[in-house]
Amino acid sequence: MEKVTTKQRQIIQVEGIGKEKNLAFANALNQIHNRVLKEKSDVIVRIEPLDIQIVKAEQETFTERFLFFFLPRTRVDYRVLLDVEVEITLIEMETVAFVEKRVTDPNGLPIPFGKKKRMHKEAN
Repeated sequence: MEKVTTKQRQIIQVEGIGKEKNLAFANALNQIHNRVLKEKSDVIVRIEPLDIQIVKAEQETFTERFLFFFLPRTRVDYRVLLDVEVEITLIEMETVAFVEKRVTDPNGLPIPFGKKKRMHKEAN
């Protein structure tokens, strides 16, 4: 058996926004998988975050009012920008050698009258 998996390290920058601090981090970390899949055309087996660094963490506060005057309330949004170092285990498609086999169409319908004529011509 030949080992086909390889490991690569990569730093990915992701951004997350949420109504709470932990939701902002969760939103950012959920983007790692999609970002890696967009960049790689190989088969991804495993993505493991190794290190996370906070580039930017912001808290946006604003006062919201009903009809410009009534019921003022303070709203907060959190925004984080992270550099995440990940280790990606993948199978590189260029290293896999596929063997070509010719088979009949498994979904196709057999045509009986064409086969009979062909057999008749081969006999003559």
